[in-house]
Amino acid sequence: MIKRLVELFSRLKSSEFVVNVSKLTTGTAVAQIISITMAPVLYRIYEKEHYGTLGMYMAITSVLGVFSTMQYLQVIMLEKEDKNAVNAMWLNRFINVGFAVLVALVMPMFSPVFSRWADNAALSRWFWMIPVGIFFAGQNEIFRVWANRKKEYNLLTVNAILLAIITPVISISLGLLIKDETGLFIGLLVGQSLPALILLIGLARKYNLGSKNIDVSLVRYLYRRHRNFPLYSVPSEFVSRFSNHLPFFMINHFVGVGAVGVYNLAIRMLGLPITFIGGAISHVFQQRATEDYHRTGSCRPIFIKTFKSLVLISVVPTVTVLVFGPELFQWVFGEKWREAGVYAQILIVMMMLKLIVSPLTYTFLIADHLRLDFVLHVGILFTTALTLYLGL
Repeated sequence: MIKRLVELFSRLKSSEFVVNVSKLTTGTAVAQIISITMAPVLYRIYEKEHYGTLGMYMAITSVLGVFSTMQYLQVIMLEKEDKNAVNAMWLNRFINVGFAVLVALVMPMFSPVFSRWADNAALSRWFWMIPVGIFFAGQNEIFRVWANRKKEYNLLTVNAILLAIITPVISISLGLLIKDETGLFIGLLVGQSLPALILLIGLARKYNLGSKNIDVSLVRYLYRRHRNFPLYSVPSEFVSRFSNHLPFFMINHFVGVGAVGVYNLAIRMLGLPITFIGGAISHVFQQRATEDYHRTGSCRPIFIKTFKSLVLISVVPTVTVLVFGPELFQWVFGEKWREAGVYAQILIVMMMLKLIVSPLTYTFLIADHLRLDFVLHVGILFTTALTLYLGL
């Protein structure tokens, strides 16, 4: 038995997939520890309404962000030749800039209507930041995909840790000086922009990603060749994100911005394993699954291996929150946030299933089953909306 365990450990240690996951997981674990350490300070400085306003802003930018690259992002990973991948990267950058400019132009027309619907004057002060946030978030994701393609996991790890440090430090500093939500928004903006710049500088030093490599005819060819992404993947991703953020809009409308703040905390804490651990596994799974599918026509072995790993990871946090949710939130964040622990108990099973499923849905893109992916997301949106409406 011991001999078999030693052999298994040796195989895992020598596995490139495990080594790459370990690199990202170690770095993201550090980032997660930093976030968790900073969070109790932040939530004692800011009120429920402040986090509710931030939650509404992030919901809006996330839903609009679906269109920031028209889902051509994965083409960077899927193209076999680096020349094509570089031009796919520039295709995404062009679309991202164009959409951010479009949002900046039309936002003034729609912001008064949405402000009245949301009944949140504080939110209207930050509408100017939506196109800026869409731009930097899109650029950051484009560079992250290229780094993943080239297995630059050390750079991705540094980026994750930097993001985890910058945002809360700025938010805490400004929160002690300004008694409103300003620190949360400025911290978020700096936390989006600086990592994108660092990724650009780090990748540009090693890879030839400059504009002189743009082949306009190739960009047009990639745009036409992968038109199924905007046709099917954009609606699917839009429905997915809208489903995920629908509770923010409905809770705000029916209950109030304070309840959104409570929900935001519960989702944020439960989402840490998805963002960090699931995100680390997802990056490596995407690279390995794409490579296997190109080579053998199947990615089943790595799919099964990743699924089992995610199931094991999800067990402990699920049981812990189900048993001790309200007490944990009260102890960590203070008495005023105990209710978030009740929200967490209700949401934990769904969130852990999301941790398991989210990285694996990339197989829909690899196998070009975009229509099926869209149908599934429409079903999720319908059931989410119906459940929330009846409950509220």
